[in-house]
Amino acid sequence: MLVVDIALMGLRFDGARHRLVRAPDAPNAFILVGLPPQHVVEEVPDDLNKVTAPMQAVTAGSTRLAFSVPDDIKELDLSLDGLLDWERLVPLRVPDGQQAPDTPGTTVFQGIPRSVIEFPTRLLISYDEPVDWLGGPQAQQADGRTALWHVRLHPAPDGAGLGASDGSVRLRAFAMVTNGGTLPPGAPYTAPVLQDLVTLTSRIPLPGIGGPLEVHSDPLRAEQFLITPMGTSAHLRGAWDRLSDPALARYAQVDRRAPALAAYDHITGLGRDQYVRIVHHGRLSTGHEALHTQEYRRLFVARPDDGIVAYLQREDRVIVKRPEKTYGAANGFQHEGREMPFQVLRITDRVTPPIIPPEPPPDHPLPPEQDDPELTAFWVRLKESGKDHEFTLIGTDSEARKVSFTMPLVFVPDGLADEQKQLNDLYDPQKQNTQAEPRKMEERQKRELHGQVMAMAQPPPGAPGSTSHAVGTLTFQLGPNGTKVVGQPWVAAAEVRVPAVEQFTPNAGNLEVKFNDTYLRQTMDGHPAGAYLDLENSLKLVFGAEQAGGLSSPDAAVKTITSQAGVIPDVFKTDPTTGVVTDANDIEAIRDAFGGAQLLGIDLSKYLTGLAKEQLGALRQLSDEQIENILEHGVLPAPVLRTRDLADGQGKELRYVWKPPLAPPPAALIDVSKASLILDARTVHSMDAVDKSTVQGSLSHFALDFLGMARVEFEELKFRTGPGQKPDVTASGVELKFRGAMEFVNTLRSALPSDVFGAGAFIDVRPTGIRAGYTLALPTLTLGVFNLANLSLSAELAIPFDGKPVSFRFAVCEQKHPFNLTVSLFGGGGYFSLLVDASGVQEVEGAIEFGGAAALDLGVASGGVSIMAGIRFTLAEVDGKDDVELTGYLRCNGFLTVLGIVTVSVEFYLELTYEKKGKQSMVRGRGTLTVSVRIAFFSKSVSLELERTFAGAPVDPTFAQCFSKEHDWPKYCAAFAA
Repeated sequence: MLVVDIALMGLRFDGARHRLVRAPDAPNAFILVGLPPQHVVEEVPDDLNKVTAPMQAVTAGSTRLAFSVPDDIKELDLSLDGLLDWERLVPLRVPDGQQAPDTPGTTVFQGIPRSVIEFPTRLLISYDEPVDWLGGPQAQQADGRTALWHVRLHPAPDGAGLGASDGSVRLRAFAMVTNGGTLPPGAPYTAPVLQDLVTLTSRIPLPGIGGPLEVHSDPLRAEQFLITPMGTSAHLRGAWDRLSDPALARYAQVDRRAPALAAYDHITGLGRDQYVRIVHHGRLSTGHEALHTQEYRRLFVARPDDGIVAYLQREDRVIVKRPEKTYGAANGFQHEGREMPFQVLRITDRVTPPIIPPEPPPDHPLPPEQDDPELTAFWVRLKESGKDHEFTLIGTDSEARKVSFTMPLVFVPDGLADEQKQLNDLYDPQKQNTQAEPRKMEERQKRELHGQVMAMAQPPPGAPGSTSHAVGTLTFQLGPNGTKVVGQPWVAAAEVRVPAVEQFTPNAGNLEVKFNDTYLRQTMDGHPAGAYLDLENSLKLVFGAEQAGGLSSPDAAVKTITSQAGVIPDVFKTDPTTGVVTDANDIEAIRDAFGGAQLLGIDLSKYLTGLAKEQLGALRQLSDEQIENILEHGVLPAPVLRTRDLADGQGKELRYVWKPPLAPPPAALIDVSKASLILDARTVHSMDAVDKSTVQGSLSHFALDFLGMARVEFEELKFRTGPGQKPDVTASGVELKFRGAMEFVNTLRSALPSDVFGAGAFIDVRPTGIRAGYTLALPTLTLGVFNLANLSLSAELAIPFDGKPVSFRFAVCEQKHPFNLTVSLFGGGGYFSLLVDASGVQEVEGAIEFGGAAALDLGVASGGVSIMAGIRFTLAEVDGKDDVELTGYLRCNGFLTVLGIVTVSVEFYLELTYEKKGKQSMVRGRGTLTVSVRIAFFSKSVSLELERTFAGAPVDPTFAQCFSKEHDWPKYCAAFAA
């Protein structure tokens, strides 16, 4: 079956002897052998069930072998046996560094014919070292069978008569065929593979900036290479090391794709592929070095229509080459690795199951001039299910703690020119929609850790565990925002549990966080409080007043998580370009963070003063000793939520502590100019007992100023509560002073106790609040015709625990027990009370009555007469509206009795009342006259009543509303003109 084309150069035919001899004018003699195509490339179906037509196949171009006739051979037999005896000839190879022949379409290089084999299709190879072709010209026969003609390539022996140590032959690919026809769908010999074989085996230097580019050049090795008329039976292999990262960067500088081929194995029988293995260097999206293997195997398959056929079938896998990846400042992170909480990530999967190829074969093959596919990055998806392969990773944090999770990953071949663009596209949810399982891209990036504890940042010295959290999820992103290295992973967001917050918001669960900007750019030491995380959304802490003894309801919007100060509000002003904390936040922003916080029922944010940058440093180091020192001598500018481990690992202590700087706003109810507020709440979670919570607080050196009429000064008000205990409230140095119009009461100072919480006073502590005060009854005062009786003074301070404001009530007697005053024939009485709180006067009520009485007894007749007049006044706030009532009245009555038989009595009552409820006002007058007559056993009484009411509209028009500015008002003014 031999088909061969033989050409001679430098030889002539000696017809007399029927031999070939050297031409006298030719310095060299050559024998050129042309052979049929040595390789057939076949279609590789992606799904055998979809094969309905004959498979496509394309053959390689012809092969040309060139031999030099040695000088010691003067003549050759002109016969087939003589021309096929190649063992005495010298095979010629393409010179190193040559890729194109002297004349296109020939195999002449530097004026000499060379051996060029197209194997596989579209790849031109030659010898890399001296070789021999072994195979007799005679047909080989055995047992009645004749072997197919073939020759075997063998390494030429060296000077000692020995060949290569492993018996393999070194071959070199020096060029690609660009006009060899269209390859069938799914063929493995794509342009990137053939280009890499040329780059890695040709020994052709690649120009670059500052010198040639680095190439790990190494020839292909052929353990077997037989040429036959029906194609080559061969076993080729090659392996190449990965280029270093600097070498890959140099390729990118000159806009050239770096070779990514890691291994190439090729087994053929008579020109047909039996096994092809192509391996590319690359890495996973976590940075781990990995290999992408493509294996093509010829497998026998029984088909109902075709019988038993042997199709090529493709199987892709990813092999993790380096299972451990170390991260840190030296890895090119934007912020020296602080955005990556893991120091090491280890992948436990060494080899994946079969995966979906990165690019499915085209439905219609492309012409040669367009068939130049590039390597692409791709999600590693399982061929069987179409789902992402979930790699199992074990992460080691900065405290050597290990956590495990799964994550789908992207394989990134080395040398991608547009690597960042491809990764952006792969992570873009608008461009990704897997065929078998549509998934949101955020699900690929957000990975579940199921509450495993890990350090989100390197803890400061002496504070192990201070940056650790139970993590629900981590959201990974790829550069460049977090790293300077294209495609390097970093953590963009997380969901963690914050124990200090959970104490006050039990249903908080996992909170969304991100790394603090100052921490990323300036390190943890660059933040005044040692912050490392920020809550994505400020969290409102609702701290009931009953938890702080009624002193305060310190609600705050916490945002910043620190290493030792716990969780604090965002009170820091930072430079947006550098992340440096330049000052404390504006006072308005600080007050916004404390919206709803109360001090004795009053908006606490009004009493907070601006902070100085120097004060923020108090939040950095907060050991128990330092906290106690700050509470005694300094200021803790923001409330601190922190946890610490108890001794001997017996549990944890959760602590809320705050000592804010205070300043009174104008016309404030509470005078805090010299005040100091301390709140300290602790909860102990022990391993063998229930949680124990204690809360203590104090407000010292403050005063309550009620509308300039009364001032209550406190030296200290303390509160403490614990499990199974009643609240313990103590107050010291409390003094009441009346001011302004009420200053006359101070004349009774000698009769009042100096400390209203001392002897003779009362204090009532209930779950709803605290009531404290006194009631003082004065003795009857008689001086001649002057008599003052039933006079009492009372004052009461109420501190409710339900968030209502603190209130103060002062009263002179009560409505049910008015004082009595008589002077000779005249007498009267009255009462007065005042209730005020933080919002102003809540209720004022008072009344006074005066008049005279006289009696006459003449024996035969007796009688009496009395006249009384009085005024009642009530002002109260009902549902946010003022309710005012003013009443004046006159009451006259008299009687006359004659001989005890006839009695006549007359009573006259007249009342005028003004009422205003909200915007509705009303005047009501009422009069009553009653006459009673009794004669012996007969009596008769007659009453006459009259009542009139005058009401205004709910909203009476104003004077301006009654006049037209353009028409009426000028006429009105003109009426008064001179």
